[in-house]
Amino acid sequence: MDPKALAASALIVVDMQRYFLERGAQAYLRPPRDLVPNVLGLVSAFRGAGRPVAFTRHAHLKKDPAGQMGRWWGGKLPRLGDPQSELIEDLAPARGEPVIVKQRYSALERTRLEAWLRKRRVDTLVICGVMTNLCVETTARHAFMREFQPVVVGDACAAGSAEFQSASLANLAYGFALIATAREVISSMRRRP
Repeated sequence: MDPKALAASALIVVDMQRYFLERGAQAYLRPPRDLVPNVLGLVSAFRGAGRPVAFTRHAHLKKDPAGQMGRWWGGKLPRLGDPQSELIEDLAPARGEPVIVKQRYSALERTRLEAWLRKRRVDTLVICGVMTNLCVETTARHAFMREFQPVVVGDACAAGSAEFQSASLANLAYGFALIATAREVISSMRRRP
């Protein structure tokens, strides 16, 4: 990956919550073993390069029926205040790194994330997290439509199945996002001009 492509980038860590990643949780994904280390490596690289990092959490108010999302998922969504809606213990946002609470698949839909990115003159979003085929993919597509260059880090994302993972990455690569590995991005961040 060309280090110049990341000169005005931000890392978006999508929904790395106990709800998806803790054994026994309602939507546990059985993530690949390297998911969390790869995400942590990206966070460290972006912090080390002085580039912005933002986290998202998908969580609804307890009494919110959640509209179409609630109908689709039968009300089985993470709720604000539930311990499972919190980020996994390994991820602790640093001072100034926002945790954007969202109620839609896209991290840019009805949140303050885009304004936060524009204020920092970001033009490239490096996206990692879960689920690849839902929130990661929708965020990448939405970012593309908002004139950001999405870069999806395939081995720092996870879906409910290998089929969903590969289909999502293939669709994104065809017309929306660059697909990279954590090693490629981390190496590029270290060589950034």
